[in-house]
Amino acid sequence: MDVEQRAGAGHEPAMASLTTPLRWSLTLLFGAVLAGAVVGLGISQKRLAALARDAAGQPPVIILSVSEAVRAGLDAGQIRVFAERLGERGFLVLDAQAVLAAPAELSLPMGEETGR
Repeated sequence: MDVEQRAGAGHEPAMASLTTPLRWSLTLLFGAVLAGAVVGLGISQKRLAALARDAAGQPPVIILSVSEAVRAGLDAGQIRVFAERLGERGFLVLDAQAVLAAPAELSLPMGEETGR
């Protein structure tokens, strides 16, 4: 009979059927979740900003394959001068043999097709 009365009573808002203490509990829970989300977002934004500042302070990296440069006709002195000039312009120059993994965009091609 209780089910029939509810069905015939029309549409009541979900909060109207809750007791006052339960309403307060749900309101506090919602507020706590919302506050936690706002605080978490603020912390993550600070960390991202710190990472961006740190990345901006790092020198650009170039990976130079000494073996490719030798095959392209450069001698050790020319390779050293080339790497030092890049270093003077703010680049960190690494030998490809010392790098375990890196994006291809960081490698400086030294083959004959580059015209060097």
